[in-house]
Amino acid sequence: MNTKYFITLHPKNFHQQENQMANLILTSLPMFVCGFWVVMIALNQYFDGRNKARMMLMLFMVVATLLYAGHCVFLNRFYSNMPLFDSLYAFSNLAVYPMFYLYIDSMTSSESHLRRTWWYLVPAVVIGIIVSTIYTIMSPHEIDTFVRIISYKEDYGSGTGLCRVMGLVRFAAKIIFAIEVVIVLVAGSRKISAYNKSIEAYYADTEGKRLVGYQWYMYIFTACAVASIIFNFLGRYRFDDSPWTTAIPSLTFASLLYILGFISLRQTFTIDNFVQEKAEDASISENLPACESENSLARRIEEVVTQQQLFLRHNVKVSDIATALFTNRLYVSTAINNEIGVSFSDYINKKRIDYAIQLMRTNPQMTMCEIADRSGFSSDKSFYRNFKRFTGKSPKKINE
Repeated sequence: MNTKYFITLHPKNFHQQENQMANLILTSLPMFVCGFWVVMIALNQYFDGRNKARMMLMLFMVVATLLYAGHCVFLNRFYSNMPLFDSLYAFSNLAVYPMFYLYIDSMTSSESHLRRTWWYLVPAVVIGIIVSTIYTIMSPHEIDTFVRIISYKEDYGSGTGLCRVMGLVRFAAKIIFAIEVVIVLVAGSRKISAYNKSIEAYYADTEGKRLVGYQWYMYIFTACAVASIIFNFLGRYRFDDSPWTTAIPSLTFASLLYILGFISLRQTFTIDNFVQEKAEDASISENLPACESENSLARRIEEVVTQQQLFLRHNVKVSDIATALFTNRLYVSTAINNEIGVSFSDYINKKRIDYAIQLMRTNPQMTMCEIADRSGFSSDKSFYRNFKRFTGKSPKKINE
C-alpha cells in the first residue's frame, strides 16, 4: 500500500514542486535585477565619488526591489509574509514611477528644483501608511482570511468592513498609479527634450553630454508603463496560476529594468557638469551692443566662424564664438536659432561635414580617422553619425 502510494503520488508531487521552484525563480528575477543594479551603483558611488543622478537611480532601484519583492511574496503565496510585504508593495507601487521622474529630474534640473519635487511621493507614503494601519487593526483571523482568499480573488465585498476599506484603498491606488504614469511620461519626456536642446545650443560636440538614447529612455519607460497599468488593472492574482503566465510579466520587467540600468549607468554627464561649465565661461562674455540686431549678429557669426575656421576646433562651445565676437553666448545661440534656423550643434557640425567632404575629395589617401580629426570631430562615432545625418550616406559612399 505504501509502495503504491509513492508510485502514484510522488511524480505528481515532484511536478508540483518543480512548478513552484520555477515560479519562485521567475517572480524573483526582476527583484534580483534591481538588487544587482543597487549594488553596482553603490560600488560606483564608493569608488568614483558621489553623483547626485546616480544616487537617485539607486533609490529608484531600491524602491523597484521592494515592489518586486511584494510581487514575489504574493505570486508564491507566502501567506505569513503578506501583511509586511503587501504594505511595502502599496508604497513602492505608487513610488516607483515618481522615483523614476526624480531620477530624470536629477539629471536635467538644478538641486534647488529637485528639493521641491519630493512631494510627488506623498500619495505613495499615504497609501502605504493606510494599508499597514489596516493590517495592524485586523484580527489574526481577518488577516488570514484576507491574505489567503479575498486578496487573490479581489472580492473585497465578501469580507469584513476592514476588507471593504482595503478594497477601496487598492482601487484608489490603481487610479492614482495610472495618473502618475501619464504625468511622469509627459513631464519626463519634456524635461529630457528641453535638456537635450540646451546641450545642443551650447556644445558642438554633444557626444556623451546629451541623454544618450533619449528615445530609448522613453521607449523603455513607455513599455514599462503600459505593462504596469495592464498588470495593475488585471490584478496580480491572474498571473499566479502557472509559471508560464508568470514568465511573461517577470521576464518583460526584468529585461526592461536591466536595459534601463545599463543605459543609465553609462550616462556620466549631467546638469551639474553643464551648470559648472557655463559658470566657468560666464566671466569671459560681454554684453551685446543694444543697437545690433539678430540678423546683423548672425552675419558676424557666419563671418568669424568661416574665416577663422572655429568649427575645426575640438569641443568648441558657443562661448568660444561669443568670445571671438566680444558678445554674450545667449545672444549668439539665439541668433543661430532664429536667423540660421538650426541649433548651435547642427550649425557647427554641418560645416565640419562640408569640410570633411572637401578633404575626402582632395586627399583620397587620408583615412576616415584622419578626416574626422582634422574636421574637428572629437570621435569617429560622432563623425559617422553626423555624416549620415547630413548627407544621408556613409563617408565611404560619398564619391559613388
